[in-house]
Amino acid sequence: MARKVLGYIELVWTCDSCGTRNPGAIRSCTACGAPQPIDVKFEHVDPATFNFIKDEALIRMAQSGPDKHCPYCGTRNLAETPTCVNCGGDLTVGATSRPVGEVIEPAVDPALQTGQSGSERASDLPKKPMPKWIPIVGILLLIICCVFGALYFTRMSKTDQMSATVVQTYWKREINVEVYQSVRKSAWENDIPSGASPYNCELRYHYDSDTPRANSEEVCGEPYTVDTGTGIGEVVQDCHYRVYDEYCSYDVMEWVVIDTLSLDGYNSLAYWPISDSLTNDQRLGDSSESYLITFEAKGKQYPYQTNSYELFQQAATGSHWIIEVNGFGNVTGIKPD
Repeated sequence: MARKVLGYIELVWTCDSCGTRNPGAIRSCTACGAPQPIDVKFEHVDPATFNFIKDEALIRMAQSGPDKHCPYCGTRNLAETPTCVNCGGDLTVGATSRPVGEVIEPAVDPALQTGQSGSERASDLPKKPMPKWIPIVGILLLIICCVFGALYFTRMSKTDQMSATVVQTYWKREINVEVYQSVRKSAWENDIPSGASPYNCELRYHYDSDTPRANSEEVCGEPYTVDTGTGIGEVVQDCHYRVYDEYCSYDVMEWVVIDTLSLDGYNSLAYWPISDSLTNDQRLGDSSESYLITFEAKGKQYPYQTNSYELFQQAATGSHWIIEVNGFGNVTGIKPD
């Protein structure tokens, strides 16, 4: 996010001693002479307008750096002043620079804070207290969730081993058939592979940038005022650039799945599907296999799925195994008995 400077405005501060409002650049109260305190709070002169400063000297002062307070008498001095303008004290050691960067909020009209009928703001209205039962219900719900969570993980972690017999086996194998053909795709113009010709291009929003780029538009937020540490406010906007790039269609040759060959069965020998009708621009692609073994133990059946053909071959119908079953009745492990 880039910060854009719109201009400078003079701020005001209120004397802690006598309550007089003074221009921000004035370093002591115009009424009682009290020095401006280190923790002074600046306000807008007119919250409805910016009133940009035209005086080049004030602008240079705002840009020179934050003022510093004398460690001996507290008088506020310009950033580049070597000795205090009031007491002559050395400002190169121990001087306190004013903080910078604080956002200056618009002054609030006292009439809006009188509490008179029709002038009270919604944010100042007393808020309705939260019913006492809401936190109690929340705590009870949290306790219930914790109890159910503990029970769930307890059942998941608790397992039983039992002797079981294989009562049925099932297998399924699949192979994709692919063809080499032209495929239409879309991408940003700079990301299109070399050799591919883009077409049907159009400008689309791509990303944000802090600096101007080709085919970009500036987008800025609402102006706000920042304290420069000099009594002068810097009016800025947070801006960024929406960058638009060409988004295009292009054609590329790729292997594309056009069919899937499949075989399955209940015997212990599994086969891969084959095809004798592939053309010159076709090939067999990725394959997958899954095997389902059904065990019976203590009068119940327990299915177990695996991708291991070697394990499936061992699980002949009628063979005996030791199976591990969790609290939800799912088989988590098997081994020959």
